[in-house]
Amino acid sequence: MIKLIVTDLDGTLLNDNHEVPDRFWKIADRLFDKGIKFGIATGRPHFSITQKFPTIINRLYAISDNGSLIMHDQTELLSTSLPKHEIEALVMTARSIDNAWPLLCGRDEWYLENSDESLVQAVQTYHSNFKIVDDLTKVDAPILKMTIFDLTGSEQNSYPRYKGFEGRLKIATGGAKWLDITRTDANKGKAVQMLQSLNNIGPDETLVFGDFMNDYEMMQTATYSYAMKNANPVLFEAANFVTEKDNNEGGILDVIESLCLNEAKMPR
Repeated sequence: MIKLIVTDLDGTLLNDNHEVPDRFWKIADRLFDKGIKFGIATGRPHFSITQKFPTIINRLYAISDNGSLIMHDQTELLSTSLPKHEIEALVMTARSIDNAWPLLCGRDEWYLENSDESLVQAVQTYHSNFKIVDDLTKVDAPILKMTIFDLTGSEQNSYPRYKGFEGRLKIATGGAKWLDITRTDANKGKAVQMLQSLNNIGPDETLVFGDFMNDYEMMQTATYSYAMKNANPVLFEAANFVTEKDNNEGGILDVIESLCLNEAKMPR
């Protein structure tokens, strides 16, 4: 029996227009009625989750910034900020990459040091809580995550420039044009394990969904780990299953209904 469901947002639960499927709301109510725990695990900030799910925000586990912040019912369960001494080097590296811009992700807003139209439009796709500053290295606020918006492509263009930081920081592509950097003890997998421990739930009772490399560790926490049909091919290797439909077709909703609400036989 599934007792915990955790899903990524963009490319997974949300369609390509970053919209929550209409079917989701009734399904969520049925899950809560059955006592099934439900979590959102995303690279987005907490305030973006709140904006997307205002009516149920206090009923779900909100795992934001790739596991750097976990909130439930207005209670902070975990918060891990990037070390200040690393931020300057991260920003300086980003400044040297063509067609890429760094952003610092705070708890209440994001910080940009460039007003390039492509960058601003990309951020506004997700939320409007951002501030343009003169120098990111001078931002005096806790930073949960640094992300790079890369027009050329995060995997080919930005990621190779940050390989030297691996080991002491977690570097993961969060999308075709996004590279995410957090502490090594902050990732979606560790967040799911924390929820499992808090609720005495095991991997055989956990269902997770994702589509990109910032979901990789999460795939390893659940027996019922699903990569989206539209996922990065590398994620197929980490997941135990693949959805039959993509994010624009409500792929995860079909799986949830089948396994958790219609009591179908669990896949092997």
